[in-house]
Amino acid sequence: MQRAEYKLTSRIRNAERKFNLYTAVSTVGTGAFTGISILLRNVLMIETGILLFTTALTVLAVNLVLDMFVKSHTNSWVFVTPPREILKRADEVGKEICEHRPSLLRGTNPITRFVSWLFKQTWAHFAIILPSFVIFYVVMVTGLIGYQKLGPAGISLVNFASDISWLFWFPLLWLLTWLANGRAWCQTCPFSGQAEWVHRLHPWKKMRKKLGLDLRWPIKYSTIFYSAVGFSVLTWMEEFYGIGGPGVPMLTSVVLIYIGALELFISLLFQDRTFCRTICPLSAPLAITTTISPLGTFRARDPEVCKKCTTKDCMKGNDKYHGCPWFASPGSKENSPMCGLASDCYKACPHDNIDWQVKRFPWLSDLMTGKKRFDLALSVTLLTGVVLFQFLNALPFYSMMDQWLNHVTGWASFSKLLVPGLSNYGYSNDGYPNPIDYFAINLVPILAVLIAAKFEERRGVPLKWGFTSISYALIPVFAASILVRNLPKFLGGSPLILNEILNPTGYGMHNSQIYSTFWGSFLHSLGHDPLNAAAAWWVLLVMEAVMAFGTYLGIRASNMLSVTDGVSRWTYYAVVLAFGIAFMLVTYWMSSPASPSIPFYNPYLGNLLYNPTQASPPF
Repeated sequence: MQRAEYKLTSRIRNAERKFNLYTAVSTVGTGAFTGISILLRNVLMIETGILLFTTALTVLAVNLVLDMFVKSHTNSWVFVTPPREILKRADEVGKEICEHRPSLLRGTNPITRFVSWLFKQTWAHFAIILPSFVIFYVVMVTGLIGYQKLGPAGISLVNFASDISWLFWFPLLWLLTWLANGRAWCQTCPFSGQAEWVHRLHPWKKMRKKLGLDLRWPIKYSTIFYSAVGFSVLTWMEEFYGIGGPGVPMLTSVVLIYIGALELFISLLFQDRTFCRTICPLSAPLAITTTISPLGTFRARDPEVCKKCTTKDCMKGNDKYHGCPWFASPGSKENSPMCGLASDCYKACPHDNIDWQVKRFPWLSDLMTGKKRFDLALSVTLLTGVVLFQFLNALPFYSMMDQWLNHVTGWASFSKLLVPGLSNYGYSNDGYPNPIDYFAINLVPILAVLIAAKFEERRGVPLKWGFTSISYALIPVFAASILVRNLPKFLGGSPLILNEILNPTGYGMHNSQIYSTFWGSFLHSLGHDPLNAAAAWWVLLVMEAVMAFGTYLGIRASNMLSVTDGVSRWTYYAVVLAFGIAFMLVTYWMSSPASPSIPFYNPYLGNLLYNPTQASPPF
């Protein structure tokens, strides 16, 4: 028996070493490609090279860190369980919490009957993905061939590719968190759909074989933390190139083409939606936000039925249906954030035991689990740091600090090698954002939660459990903050894409003419100024209201978690209120009119008192 276990462990260890070796070779190779691209001064090659290099480096770095701190060869490190007495209390309280109304799949009303029928059809998921598949291929083409020049504020307002991507789609991701489910995009994602159709050899039918090697991603490295780090790196790159301004449209197309090609490549190497579960830069933030969404995920109605099931068709599939491509067991509550709403488990379950629930307000039941995900906690804190940067970078003092750091480190000179030719389109960059201050700000929430967890450790709460539980209370604050930072674009610029439906390339229309269009003039009449990348004053009120609501939910989560998890309520409050109030203050400061004529004008931080009708929330 011991000999068999040794052979198994040895085989797993060798697989991990090979995986890391190939990743290291890929890192070196993509780094060399990036270097050659810099020498050739081709900006699209440079952007592609940076995307390739940072992806390989992210995977390699996370793997090496895990190898350093995790000695087992399982994914047990992902989950954290409290001491027995805390776990018992959590389970008891968790059973008492009932936050679910009748589901979307059960009932006699027309809506539930239609939804239940629809998701039983093998072609349903294909039909849901197809519209976004068509739209994003239009986006990728128009971004490459359309009008590229930027307006006076350094943004594009006439090319369908960049406008729909950053004024509409990206904000909509975070709005869906509060209206439906954070994973709603995963259900409609054209890149995962395209890869899945190729991998399965048919858009909806179950074929006998699949295309590709069908390798298994090492289970020790099966974590969404890759995604969180990838989102952070991609955000830095988006800021550096001004991609999400919206900036030069062809840069947006390169990012989308890269993600689609990478997902297809990974699907031909590994099983099912390995890319979606691990590497996709949107997977971690969407997994986090789905835990507090009004609409739940596919889950077992009765977990006991799942325990007695011997076939596990929901995971393995059967002759007619595929199993879950996300490897997210519907019987596991702590894995619910990993459900991508693919609906395969619902079709395949032989016991009709899969449900799709709607939560009762305040939608926090998924946080009340006896066993929690440590990688989710790490992702929450890191991504909160990413959003914190997006708030702080709108303040004058950050620009001063960043420019000073760029000059001292020499980054301002080197960065010019990464943007050759973009000045022809009206884009300029003096090194913003410096990688040092960017990633330092990313780490602020991690350090804050770690300090709070260390304080709780003195009270007997295990450090890892305390860190995870406190991070869970921060989820509503993160979900609100990332929506708030994107609201000026959504409210102040998204209708512009309606101008571009008949002219998606933007030819014949310069950015300066935007107010001569119907939707441009409409936005201007509401007080918005998209040409100068600013929204109307009343958007500030909406932003503050959303941030206050997220902080309120964070307090509600703190109250509930303090009962189940053994952490002091005041520790939760300290973290939640610190970041909630910080985001609200910075929202106010970054929207302050930059005019010395206003009383208490401060050029470094923003006005302390001013007329709210003069506020201009920046894009």
